Amino acid sequence: MMTLLIGVFLWDLLSDPMGIQLNVFFRRTEDFMADFFNVQRYIADWDPYHNTINGLGEKCYLPFTYLFLELFNGFFHYSDATLSDCYASSTAMLSCVIFVLLSVLLFYHSLNKLVACSTVQKVLIFFSSIMLFAIERGNMIILCAALLCYFLAYKDAASPWKRVFALSCLCIISVIKIYPVVFGLFLLRDKRYRAIVFCVVLSLAMVFLPFLFFKGQFDNISQLLTNLSVFAETYNPGQLFPRFGIIPMVATISIFLQSTLTENMSNICALLTMLMCLASILLFFFEKTPWKQTSLLALPLLMYPTNSAFYCGLYMLPVLFLFLRDSHSSSIDYIYMLSFCILLNPFQIVIGETTVSWMLSNIAVIFFWLLLLVDTGNQCIRSTFFSRYQSSMKKL
Repeated sequence: MMTLLIGVFLWDLLSDPMGIQLNVFFRRTEDFMADFFNVQRYIADWDPYHNTINGLGEKCYLPFTYLFLELFNGFFHYSDATLSDCYASSTAMLSCVIFVLLSVLLFYHSLNKLVACSTVQKVLIFFSSIMLFAIERGNMIILCAALLCYFLAYKDAASPWKRVFALSCLCIISVIKIYPVVFGLFLLRDKRYRAIVFCVVLSLAMVFLPFLFFKGQFDNISQLLTNLSVFAETYNPGQLFPRFGIIPMVATISIFLQSTLTENMSNICALLTMLMCLASILLFFFEKTPWKQTSLLALPLLMYPTNSAFYCGLYMLPVLFLFLRDSHSSSIDYIYMLSFCILLNPFQIVIGETTVSWMLSNIAVIFFWLLLLVDTGNQCIRSTFFSRYQSSMKKL
């Protein structure tokens, strides 16, 4: 099915390069690789938290991220540069291409360490909507998805060095994107308290020490908190752009029905999201199947944040390949597979002036999440009841 969708997408894109299939990219590549170039512009004067380009709300990364991306500045002077200047500079473009290429190669290497992938599968993933969206943005999400795969692949390795590497990967993605810290629950479930202490110490070091490299040093902490509040106002739940979440889904449906998202409806959606997140985390401690364990943590990571942009769907790729590793024959497994196909579908569907493909992906993920909660919850109840029933029968 994915092969067919990608084939139709590529045929339509090549037939009309400026047609609707270009909508697979954010703003139709209007600000190509902006996530990479904008960050380089923010940190050009080593004072990102007070930089006013695009507003203070865009400066919400912890300093470790800015320090890391400084490695890819390509010796180009970004201080007074516009995006057009970046595009016109071969040095700037080369540094961006190197960063994205290394991120993609690292992702495929990490995925191979987690689950052996065929060449066909790698090609299909490359042309998926979420991968194309992430590459066009030049965002660090590809690198973070790679580090997540390394963590999942090596967290239980026999070699202590591989386990330390896995823990370090978890710390790095938690410092860069914050929310992936939820995968630390793997350590809590397995009662690996020394590993938890290691992660806490390393993460705190990566959070605070990089402040020393920037102007203002630790005084930037208060400004960072101010920027976060501006960010929350800028990317409020009612805004429509390619992202995941129950509130964006309801807001989109409201617009199609020529209505508006009320505050009460928004609060109900937020409460529902919170309850589903709590249910996922609770069921995680009872679930034994690796792909379900991972998805029970990946879905709250994908659906809870206010600004879970479309490329965050990359967090579901480890889930997909863990799912494919197992044999499946039940009807519910085919529904899971269909949901994955809708999530990854690159073919763009436009109704009126609105691209609905990313909305369908969002709906597919929400449906997948609900189905997973019912599926795992049912199995948990049945296994618990069955074990208690067996115990009571033995006593008789």
